[in-house]
Amino acid sequence: MLLLIGRFGVFVGVLLVLTCTLMAVFTSPGTAEFVISVVTIGVGLAVLTLGLLAVLLERKRQE
Repeated sequence: MLLLIGRFGVFVGVLLVLTCTLMAVFTSPGTAEFVISVVTIGVGLAVLTLGLLAVLLERKRQE
């Protein structure tokens, strides 16, 4: 079950990081949209890190 949650976290994290990076590139710096995109990139990186950690822990536990 932890492996499934980890994979979903990796998927969501990558989706957040990619889409918000594209949004940050196309919006002008200093606007509210730019700040929200940068904050969301940070959240996406945190979700991605936790998902990778869950996948690695589950694979280590299965060995």
